[in-house]
Amino acid sequence: MLKNRKLLQTIGLISFLIVFCLNSYNCNRANKTLAEIGDEKITLGEYEKQYLKTVTSIDSAKNKSIDDKRTFLNLYINFRLKVKDARDRGLLNNPDIQKDIAEYKKNFAPTYLVDKEVVEAEIKKLYEHKKEEVRASHILINLAEHPTPQDSIAAYQKADSVIQKLKKGESFESLAEQYSQDRTAKTNKGDLYYFTGGMTVDEFEDAVYNLKVGDYTKEPVRTVFGLHIIKLTDRKPRFESIRASHILIQDKKDSTGKIIDSAATYQRALDAYNKAKNGEDFATLVSQYSEDPGTKTNGGDLGYFDRRRLAQQLDSVVFLLKVGDVAGPIKTQFGWHIIKKTDEKQFQPFDKQKESLKTDFKRTKKFKDMYQAFVDDLKKKYNYKFSDDGFVFLKAKLDSTKTISDYNLDSLFTGADKDRIIAVFDDGKITVNDIVTNLSVNRDYQRSILNNQTLTQIVNSASEQAILNKRAIESKIEKDDEYMAAMHEYENGLLVFRVDQDELWSKVKISDADMKSFYDGNQNKYMKADSTGKQVPKKFEDAKPEISNELQQVKFKDIEKAYIEALKQKYPVKIHEDVLVDAFKE
Repeated sequence: MLKNRKLLQTIGLISFLIVFCLNSYNCNRANKTLAEIGDEKITLGEYEKQYLKTVTSIDSAKNKSIDDKRTFLNLYINFRLKVKDARDRGLLNNPDIQKDIAEYKKNFAPTYLVDKEVVEAEIKKLYEHKKEEVRASHILINLAEHPTPQDSIAAYQKADSVIQKLKKGESFESLAEQYSQDRTAKTNKGDLYYFTGGMTVDEFEDAVYNLKVGDYTKEPVRTVFGLHIIKLTDRKPRFESIRASHILIQDKKDSTGKIIDSAATYQRALDAYNKAKNGEDFATLVSQYSEDPGTKTNGGDLGYFDRRRLAQQLDSVVFLLKVGDVAGPIKTQFGWHIIKKTDEKQFQPFDKQKESLKTDFKRTKKFKDMYQAFVDDLKKKYNYKFSDDGFVFLKAKLDSTKTISDYNLDSLFTGADKDRIIAVFDDGKITVNDIVTNLSVNRDYQRSILNNQTLTQIVNSASEQAILNKRAIESKIEKDDEYMAAMHEYENGLLVFRVDQDELWSKVKISDADMKSFYDGNQNKYMKADSTGKQVPKKFEDAKPEISNELQQVKFKDIEKAYIEALKQKYPVKIHEDVLVDAFKE
């Protein structure tokens, strides 16, 4: 007994050490010093984060050559050199730069606040849903979005009667065929095939993901489409996407469109499948057999795709294959297919998908509703209200038969007019100037007739930024680590922009003599077609804009190169090549 206990303790200790070492490895890997710039360091984690902003996916980054990675590192070092020099010289305290930062904060803080307090929890839930794909069936009972009481009672009674039949053991498929008002139910018996988070309305999605495989909803689920009884038939981890190649052998048809000689077509497809299954080169078989003009010349490659992109007959097979496996012949409306799975991409971690999830979620009606509810709650909290006198003034200045696009608002309102208060809230106010500024960037109301309802919406819209900024200050968002990092990154970009503009581009001087000398030696670079269509050199005056632009770019690069070399003398740079080799390696 004692030996067993010691053995378990030893196994437990070993397991702990393995997990600890793996976590420590990942952490230490990200913290490895990739480059040194004076007394500052660039870690491998920082480098990878910046690099990922320049490519479409982490897979793309992994496939980049060491030369590509080194080129980006050199560019990033140049960027960091400029930033360090600008900060050391106190350029950040420049009044113009401080004004730009303050203006950026005013716009960025509300966006960051909404992301933190409205979006973050929702995209985390969406991510958890997207990690799996589910297959469900449903029975739909039609019910209008705004039904009469009688229609609502009748629909719920009908849905309840179906649920009672399910409880008695009747088949979901047969009930779907009999009762569902989804027009496809007669053919698919309620099956909706595989889908994942973000592909259907929230009420339906939440109900599906709360079920266990084989279970059905014991109460009808209300959506804009009506009432649903839902059954979950499968759920499993999903791939980000897969890649496949195929051979298509089309059915032969007569002049009336009727399929002829189908047995011969199938036999040809079977021959191609057997050869592929026995290991013959798939690309060669594609060139011999395939009748798909879009993929015949590239080995049958269909590229990367996710669920529901292919015909269901193909989709249902290829997602079950292992990489390298071949399946077929598979019949679709296009003909017979032999398909080979060539690659698969695993579902990416949350941090790698966060921005795309955020973008997708912000396009949804749910986000718009949640955002509006969030702002409305803040307005109540901060005692937001219209100034009666101010609103009357605004109405008097705008013709209710016209639209915003009919006015030049800057000239319509005087300086004193722009100071008029239209709405107030705790320690804050909304002026005509705030409304004019908002309308200059928000084009939603350009074509709306300026009646009372539109003006109310315009004032409410103009107040949102101020209300959200008040909440941002109240919640001390400026002490949030991610917020500070984002602001620091913006400051760096602004500093480099100002250095480039004020200290490098300002030194770029191109004279007419420089341009003429360059033109004389490179006339063949500046050609045009004459009246006969023959290519002839442009006249110097006609070519000057192109020459000027080209010489300015060359001059700027020379000045920048000298500036960077001087900075490297001031802040010695050291690159750790052995760490660069580890970039994007798990």
